[in-house]
Amino acid sequence: MGQFVYKNQDSIQKIHTFYDKTMESLGFGFEESYLETAYGTTHVVFAGDRQKKPLFTLHGGNGITPLNIQLFKPLLQSHCLIAPDVIGMPGKSDPHRNLNIHKNDYAYWIREILNALRIEKVMAVVSSYSASMLLSLAKLFPERIAAAALLVPSGITHGPILPIIRSMAFPFMKYYLHPNPKALDGILATMCEETNDLWREFMDLMMSCYKMEMRPPKEYKRKELMSFSAPVLVIASADDVFFPAHKVFPAAEHLFGRSVSMLTITGKHLPSQRTMLEVCDEIEVFEKEVRGAE
Repeated sequence: MGQFVYKNQDSIQKIHTFYDKTMESLGFGFEESYLETAYGTTHVVFAGDRQKKPLFTLHGGNGITPLNIQLFKPLLQSHCLIAPDVIGMPGKSDPHRNLNIHKNDYAYWIREILNALRIEKVMAVVSSYSASMLLSLAKLFPERIAAAALLVPSGITHGPILPIIRSMAFPFMKYYLHPNPKALDGILATMCEETNDLWREFMDLMMSCYKMEMRPPKEYKRKELMSFSAPVLVIASADDVFFPAHKVFPAAEHLFGRSVSMLTITGKHLPSQRTMLEVCDEIEVFEKEVRGAE
């Protein structure tokens, strides 16, 4: 069994309370279910009308499902978001770090979820660290992905290391040594184009209650994805310190070949609500093109 990821039992309760409060605040219907997998119990949220077209999504590294659903909320007008809590990260799945991004564990875990839900092939919308998780599935079981929209994605390439360390490591160290609103603002300023109370509350909880996943996401080589030919939409920003567009787009073209489309957005690693409205519109257009080509 992997590392227990919370500081204590009280920390679990705090995260779950935030989880439930945030889901209720989003203002749409949802259902919850638990699935047993080889890596541990997995909690799954079905957000929106389950009779609508399914979209599979995963929250990013050290993230949480309710805020991931909030990010893609405009898609709920025409879709049902199927959103598992990643095992060993904040949420309601098994709180032990049983998945290793560098050992293809995510491919087998996602396949188990799709099998349990009797989904043969699905379109996925993911962001940041979860793009690398999805590419593990693309590597081993490419037939399970109909198409994928990758927002500010990991798994392809990354920005220069020194700016990442300077803009993130130092603010994190300041916060851990002396938690205070100013230190939290420093972290949020690097990541977020705009902030709100939910994101501030979650970041504070995440850093005070949870032992962060510090392993970097795996980056894939073309030879690993030779069997993957599903359409891919890569969405990136020039101002994202982690995965900047000028680095990601050329690498994505090499990685995915002719199956890739690209969209440039403004803002930082976590886009604004206004930008996400535009992103979700483009994802809808992308999906219609994919369905039209089938």
